[in-house]
Amino acid sequence: MKIIIPILLFLGIIISLPSCNKDKDENENFYNTEYRIGLWINPAKGDTLEFINDNRLIRKGYYYKYEEYLYRIQGGNLFVRLINSSDETQSPILKASGNNVVLGNMYLSIGFTDNSGTFFKENKN
Repeated sequence: MKIIIPILLFLGIIISLPSCNKDKDENENFYNTEYRIGLWINPAKGDTLEFINDNRLIRKGYYYKYEEYLYRIQGGNLFVRLINSSDETQSPILKASGNNVVLGNMYLSIGFTDNSGTFFKENKN
């Protein structure tokens, strides 16, 4: 009997470990506020989005100087506005998986050119 209890505890710990990793993987995407916080980079456009918290971000890059914005996510859209403005831009979240997100309506375009941007989350080791 003395040996059965430690064996059962050990088996319980072993069985619960894979489920913890699965939960973590499911939450590692752009929709998770805690995971979203940090630097997201679009290497093709030289553009970055740094999510400071659940409603503030900084955008900087080749086409944009350092700009601080307020943002919100509602449904499948990212809404962004300057702090002293009531005008918002809307960027559809076209794809969000793991450490990348594809946002529509991120760049000025003429005609039918693609104005979406793919951003990758910077990994901090």
